[in-house]
Amino acid sequence: MEKKNISIAQKTFIKYLKDKGSPLFSEAGNRSTALDYPSRVKRICVRENYETLDELEQHIEEVISKYSHGGEEAEYGAQSNGSNLKALELFKEFCETLDLCISG
Repeated sequence: MEKKNISIAQKTFIKYLKDKGSPLFSEAGNRSTALDYPSRVKRICVRENYETLDELEQHIEEVISKYSHGGEEAEYGAQSNGSNLKALELFKEFCETLDLCISG
């Protein structure tokens, strides 16, 4: 992931995942959850024709449903042992946490 292509929202999501205990890199030196999931969410954002992660957040429930078992994009959601769907679910959790911080 090139630094110049990472938005502040993606950086904040990476920090959230890291703070939850997700590593940046595996023991083998490959990108791990904290770097992988934000890029998965960004790819889904592009697939769904949303220009920003904020726009995706506004539709996150329907997008998760679409990528869940039985949804029209379930096959894509299940790829990589369900990592695409899990990334969306963690993005939703991240957004809810931000909402609590702002309103609290």
